[in-house]
Amino acid sequence: MSLGSDPHKKPGSNSGPVDAVIIGGGIAGCTLAYELASRGVKTVVLEQTVIAAESSGRNTGTLLSGPQTEVVEMLDACAAIYEELSQGAVPFEFGKIGHLLISEDEASFEAAGVVADRYRAAGVAMEKITGAELARDHPRIGFKVAGGYHVGRAWTLEPMGATHAFAHAAREAGAVIRTGLRVAQIFSKGGKVQGVLTDQGIISADLVFIANGLWMSDLLRRTVGDGPLPGLPFTAGRGWLIQLGKLDFELPWIVEELTWPDQEELGKRMSLAGLADVAEQRDDQPAVEAICLNPMRGGDARLGASVQPAFRDLVRNTDMASRIASRTLRMLPGLGSPRVSNVYPGNRPMLSDGLPVAGKTDIEGLFVHGGMGSIGMRAAPATARWLVDAVLSGDGNPAQPWLRPDRFPGWGICQCAVDTARMPLA
Repeated sequence: MSLGSDPHKKPGSNSGPVDAVIIGGGIAGCTLAYELASRGVKTVVLEQTVIAAESSGRNTGTLLSGPQTEVVEMLDACAAIYEELSQGAVPFEFGKIGHLLISEDEASFEAAGVVADRYRAAGVAMEKITGAELARDHPRIGFKVAGGYHVGRAWTLEPMGATHAFAHAAREAGAVIRTGLRVAQIFSKGGKVQGVLTDQGIISADLVFIANGLWMSDLLRRTVGDGPLPGLPFTAGRGWLIQLGKLDFELPWIVEELTWPDQEELGKRMSLAGLADVAEQRDDQPAVEAICLNPMRGGDARLGASVQPAFRDLVRNTDMASRIASRTLRMLPGLGSPRVSNVYPGNRPMLSDGLPVAGKTDIEGLFVHGGMGSIGMRAAPATARWLVDAVLSGDGNPAQPWLRPDRFPGWGICQCAVDTARMPLA
């Protein structure tokens, strides 16, 4: 690897060589840019639309614990990185907040005790509270629930601002971010990445990171020269959010319904396969619908959440917003006064085990970073740091085996057959 060296310039390229090209300007790509540029790696980010256009700018902005040690490890690492970034030029409403998990009826509240034990086993403090206590202490909200748990640690942020904060910090460290520029192909030769083909021509690079969410599988397929590479089991997990205006009361916690499964179970529910799934409209069957209410530090609030297995460009399930609203008013009737400013869906790149992917491919210098699903804001800063650590001082795979792409079938053995009809870079 020859970071920063001039001899790699290809005749006919539309620009000089760069050390690293990052494909994607969401939280996965911008965190990579921040990590690489701050360590002196010459970096270019290529985004086909705008920064944080997809799920990175369309989520509840919650950084929450879960009943899995992997999620807690990512959350703690991310909170520290956000704290670093919050001292910079771009504000993003980052701060610690309470977290209240609620159960609507006695049966689900009793079953929640098992989940609470799993949280504790993952190192998260849980304190039980009854619905009567919540109703007594917070009459303005009007809790109609059986009970809940106060959770030990949680943070909130404004996701669009947070993604732009990483982009700004990357620029300050020397990175270049180009929006409105699509990557059509990735080139490799002799088992090593050469660069990318964009709508404006070829950009040569020693390192290429695919961090473009639901378009990652498209670019794995369009890796030419030594490819295509194996696919990854992505599903476009579609969620719906309701943007509320200013709350007329103080809410001291993120309120989440304790029906959201752990990442492993969520991944199982999200799988879609053949034509039978399209014929039976399985992408119109929600995997989860639950309350998740985040009182933003700016005074407004974001309300979700749901997720369903989906195909990226096929929209169904448009009644989900009304179902979330009804569910919320049933349990939190005091939330009926704030106005609704917008309702929108968002696609989340989900993998079959519910966890992100970060690591090397069989092509030297080509890496993947994505599959963040519903936990992108509490995962990407940490996984980007771990991946860049591994690229610059290791073998390109993070120390966490549950992040590596070779956990999926087809990635443990080299799949790259050299194509003698490679497209030249000159």
